[in-house]
Amino acid sequence: MKKWLLSLIAVVAIQVAAQAPWQRAVVNYSRLSYHSGNQNWQIGQSPEGWMYFANNNGLLEFDGTNWTTYPLTGNTKVRSVLPIGDTIYVGALGQFGRYIRNAKGKMIYQNLSGGANQNERINIWHIHRIGSDIFFQSDEAFYINDYKTRIDCHPGVHYSAVVYNRLYVTSYKGLSVLVDKKFVPLPGIDIRETSNIVGILPWQQQLLIVTSNKGLFTYSHNKLQPLNISTEIDNMQLSCAALSGTTLALGTMQDGVMLIDMTQHKAERISTNNGLQNKTVLSATFDSDKNLWLALDNGLDCVQLWSPLRFLSSRQSPIGSGNCSVNYQGSLYLGTNQGLYTMADGKIRFIEGTGSQVLCLDTIGGQLFCGGRQFFLSINGQHITHYDNRGVWAVRPLAGHPDVLLTSSYWGLRLMRHSPQGWHMAEEVKGADISAKTLYIEDITNAVWVANKEKGLYRLVLSPNLQSVDSKKCYNSATLPKGDNVYIAKVNGEMVIASRQGLFRYDASHDQLVNHTSLEEQLDGHTAYTYIFQAPDGHIWYATDGAMHISDGKRHRSYLNNCLMEDFESVSFTDRQQAVIGTEDGFALLYTQQPQDSTRTIQPYIRRIVIGNNADTLYYKAEQPRISWANNSIRFEYSANSYDPSQPVRFSYWLEGSGEQDWSPYTRLHIKEYTNLPEGQYTFHVKVISPDGTTGNDTGFEFTILPPWYRSWWAYTLYIISIMVAIYALYHRIMQSRQQLIKEKDEQIENLEEEKLQIELRARQDELVRSRMNVVRKNEMLQEIKKTAVSINNGLSEENLPAIKRRVVRLIGQIDTNIEHDDDLEAFRNSFDSVHHNFLKTLGEHYPQLSHKEKMLCAYIRMNLMSKEIAPLLNISIRGVEIARYRIRQKLALSQKESLTDFLQAL
Repeated sequence: MKKWLLSLIAVVAIQVAAQAPWQRAVVNYSRLSYHSGNQNWQIGQSPEGWMYFANNNGLLEFDGTNWTTYPLTGNTKVRSVLPIGDTIYVGALGQFGRYIRNAKGKMIYQNLSGGANQNERINIWHIHRIGSDIFFQSDEAFYINDYKTRIDCHPGVHYSAVVYNRLYVTSYKGLSVLVDKKFVPLPGIDIRETSNIVGILPWQQQLLIVTSNKGLFTYSHNKLQPLNISTEIDNMQLSCAALSGTTLALGTMQDGVMLIDMTQHKAERISTNNGLQNKTVLSATFDSDKNLWLALDNGLDCVQLWSPLRFLSSRQSPIGSGNCSVNYQGSLYLGTNQGLYTMADGKIRFIEGTGSQVLCLDTIGGQLFCGGRQFFLSINGQHITHYDNRGVWAVRPLAGHPDVLLTSSYWGLRLMRHSPQGWHMAEEVKGADISAKTLYIEDITNAVWVANKEKGLYRLVLSPNLQSVDSKKCYNSATLPKGDNVYIAKVNGEMVIASRQGLFRYDASHDQLVNHTSLEEQLDGHTAYTYIFQAPDGHIWYATDGAMHISDGKRHRSYLNNCLMEDFESVSFTDRQQAVIGTEDGFALLYTQQPQDSTRTIQPYIRRIVIGNNADTLYYKAEQPRISWANNSIRFEYSANSYDPSQPVRFSYWLEGSGEQDWSPYTRLHIKEYTNLPEGQYTFHVKVISPDGTTGNDTGFEFTILPPWYRSWWAYTLYIISIMVAIYALYHRIMQSRQQLIKEKDEQIENLEEEKLQIELRARQDELVRSRMNVVRKNEMLQEIKKTAVSINNGLSEENLPAIKRRVVRLIGQIDTNIEHDDDLEAFRNSFDSVHHNFLKTLGEHYPQLSHKEKMLCAYIRMNLMSKEIAPLLNISIRGVEIARYRIRQKLALSQKESLTDFLQAL
């Protein structure tokens, strides 16, 4: 965090008499803070509340968090600045122009003096706005809006200002006003009185004229009258002036700035001895919070005029870091790391004998006890008593023991007893040898709680005579481990322990520490607390995250960010409206009831958006970006227009569209980064909570994360087309497969039918063969019978058996008839033609020259019967079958290469 200095007054020595020691807060910004040129000239403020400075190195911008320098072409020195809306007009040595924002929100410089005569001296010292026109004041002329329109001003211009919407200019001849593009001298002005005007301001319908060494004047109704407000300015060389309400700020060349209350005629000087970095003030401006900004010859300062804080410190003789304080008998006692001081009637005095770090200041029974590393003493009025003890952390009374005090030191607990001579050190408490930086005594039980960083937190029960410890228990645990200091105080009637693990309370019924969730919800939630204290008016003071907070149960206020002494936070009261708080540089005085005069609400602004790995950078008011998937990480940098570093501003953020359901907890971090965001529409919101607990409107930034190329609309279109093509191809393939399957099934069916037919054919052929074989066997049998009959017939004589012979002859005739005309042969032919598609009929029609036996032979050949199987069927020999086959080939006119079997199969 940038280092800043809250400067205060006053020479502090053993005895100091000067101005009131409590001084205003002044924030110093050196060139090491803003990293630009040392000299600063004019100051302006934009509608967002950002401050702009005319710096030697260019236009200097400050938004409350970040400093940015915008150099001009040629790195010329900027002498004047005027923010109007989003446009920042600048005047420099040799040129003038304006800064505007491009589509990415980046400030781009436009030179408006490019066509001016190069022989002219264009040194722009002031910039004014009248209506819609911008006037750039150079040494000898005014340029209106750009170089094209010019109004000469002879014999030159020393100073110019716009008051009551009229342009006034000064020269060595006097004071003039612009009327119809001509400068008309004002009557009634003595140039000897107004030769060096450094400011013209509106005051009670008059002109308030500030001169460098002649004092102040008012001009009205053509009369110039001196204004005698304060003799403090008589011997000062004034350089600039600014007015806010009734407060007049007069910058000087050699002694800082003079603040004058125009109604009460009170003057206050702020210079290097009470806050400023440099005595030479080149320009002064009040911002919208009525803070006074000073452009110095070396650096920038901001005087927090309406801050409720005053500070006690000195560069020349610091009193040290503030450890503790107490208001005792009308004097304020201040314990520091260098000793004890007292302040009364605006004077600070060192207490002799306290030259080491002060550890405690406790008032008991009208006496003030002060413990330090090397001393322990009490103060009773003007009488100081030193005791033989040191390293005392705290002094506490014990209920029921008015003549006994309990002290805690580096070496443990020790008693103090009261006698007619006063308080004196007594015996040590046995068994309580714990360095008790924290000491708390229960009201009813007188049980003693002690704690330090190394040994932890203990509850001690003392013996009735208080000389020893009856019981001791450590209350550290996983939720409250050792290793950190704790602070114990009574809040709302019960003991509360502030720790870096949150707030705890003692549950006596279970003898354990439990989280004090209700009090945490009332304050800053479950966070690290280093200090807690309840004031007599019921307000709770507590320290978290390096700042002091005040809560009345409804509203929270925060002060002194990064100013407190860690583990030595302290608050005391001079009265009901003033609290003294220890800081690293001394002490701060807080006016708890002082109203805040500013009506402006602190607003957050998103200043910078870094996309991806620095792939692109956007700025305030950039157009809504569409971010590629490859750069789906984004970092937001934001700020708030608050310029009091002692009063912290905290931020809360929410990324709408990301699944985040609620705002983040408030944090002082002003950077938030998101990585690997999925595609979609997003809005980043950020809001602030002010030191007084109020929240302003949130600000947002919309952006779009584009999907990766494989999830873009054209990719999805391609996917749909591809899917349609794939579906069509799949459908086509399925249909082909189905057709192929149907074809295969048809072929299978055909094959099965063919096979069935073949089986049936074989069965019929077998049947035909069997039937034919039966015919053959019958014929063979009949042939045998015939032979037998013939033999019988040949053996019989004609004389003896004529009748038998006739009968045998008749039997032979019947057998021949059956052999030649058997009906089975006809049945065979019919069955064969039915199986072989009328083969015999077709054969007879195509080849009528074939005999009956040759046709039968062709039928047997078609049945794939061999010659030895055919021979008995035709009742011929195998040789006869071969001869018959040869004859058939001739009748069929078959060549030698042609197969008779194949021919008959194909017929």
